[in-house]
Amino acid sequence: MIAGVKCQVAFALARRTVTIRLDGDLIHAIADNALVGTWPGPITAERAARLPGARTTSTPLPPLPLPAGSVRVQRRVHASGRFMVNKQFIKIGIRHASKLVTVVIEDTHYRVLHGEEELAISPRRDTTPVTRLYVRGKGTQPG
Repeated sequence: MIAGVKCQVAFALARRTVTIRLDGDLIHAIADNALVGTWPGPITAERAARLPGARTTSTPLPPLPLPAGSVRVQRRVHASGRFMVNKQFIKIGIRHASKLVTVVIEDTHYRVLHGEEELAISPRRDTTPVTRLYVRGKGTQPG
């Protein structure tokens, strides 16, 4: 119950701690540091500010969980701000040069992540399987 309004999150999250985050007209549910759902909010922002125990957020929303069947690959960003996945160049900008990024390959697009931050989404033009998953070269392997 939020401000007297019943909100159902998910039966699978029963008996687990879930953080509810109110962002304007949306409610976000966060469990185990992962975003598990987003719904339209039943209360206004002014009413949410007056809730007992409510406080302002200090961290950004966690990313959505990866879709089933998606593949992750790693790439080093060139000095020009580009890198290649599956014979397709993806440009994310020179401010990300020399970063080791993770690319989530989904059915129709690529999602580029650096840590937990999403840097870009690019449409996927070639749907052939990706064979090179990891970066090779100086400074890319742990140890």
